[in-house]
Amino acid sequence: MNPFSLAWESILHFSLADTLAQISEALHNLHFIPWYSLSQLNWNDIIKLISSGDAFAATPFGEYCAQYAAVMTNWAYTMAAVVSIIILLCKRNKKWFWYVFFAIVAVMSVTSVGMHTADYGEFVPGTITTKLLASFVDMSFTELMAWSGVLCFIFEFYTDKKARNRFAWIVTAWSVFILLMLAFEVFVQKNRPLWIGGRDALGLPYDMGGDHGGLSFAEFGCFITCLPLLFILFTKFKTIPKKERGLVILLLSTFALAFVITSLWGDNEVNFLLQGNLQGHSLWHLLTAIGTMLAVIWVDNRTENQNRQKEIDAAVEKALAEKQKVNAGTV
Repeated sequence: MNPFSLAWESILHFSLADTLAQISEALHNLHFIPWYSLSQLNWNDIIKLISSGDAFAATPFGEYCAQYAAVMTNWAYTMAAVVSIIILLCKRNKKWFWYVFFAIVAVMSVTSVGMHTADYGEFVPGTITTKLLASFVDMSFTELMAWSGVLCFIFEFYTDKKARNRFAWIVTAWSVFILLMLAFEVFVQKNRPLWIGGRDALGLPYDMGGDHGGLSFAEFGCFITCLPLLFILFTKFKTIPKKERGLVILLLSTFALAFVITSLWGDNEVNFLLQGNLQGHSLWHLLTAIGTMLAVIWVDNRTENQNRQKEIDAAVEKALAEKQKVNAGTV
């Protein structure tokens, strides 16, 4: 069955009362993985699982390790975002939109921890679990991060208010559409099928379990939200000072690489990267944290250059005015 048929079927069978009841039950049963119990695991049983054949057969333990890695690397988000805000405050940067962006990144780091910990492993098609609710909150803030990042670049490079506001409203309208699509996946379909890049042996989309990578429509829409960054970079590249260009390209490339990695490998997958010791989704966290720090470095550098240029322009304008006064007095 194609995704549109599945979506239509879920609309036909939608019940608001049932949905509210499932949300209430999911919130009532909310619990988190006690990560501190890692030291209490029975390592003898784990060794038997791993030595019984293929190491990848020990899926529960592999998923446990993958989720643990994802949770721990999320704090890199938090530190990068908080440090970025502190840097802007210390430098007395007045670009309020960047504060909004870094604040969203900080909140997203916490929602991501919740998503990787709430009701571990419980994605049940047709049922609103706490894991599914947590993914809704986390994905919402991921979309907000993409939206705010694009708006920051719009405010940086568009001086014409009319053009800037039109561009910003288009991006905002698209982001609202993505958030509505995400709400449809979670509260109407009660599942988030990975239609983009994820299929099982029968050719059907994987459920939102994160085992094999892939993207849901809402996640793919989040990627589309970021595409205006490329448009801005191409159209405004000549206006960027040469000493800033390399940093801008590195910044956007870091986020792009992070996106590719998290798309290829899912949350729970033990992949071949360094014999499974580098978990794909954790690399997304670390690379995005690095991208966040690159962003604040660029913003600070760009603001300093702009302020310096303003001082130079003001000094030149003052000198020309004084020269005109002198010339007028000699006439």
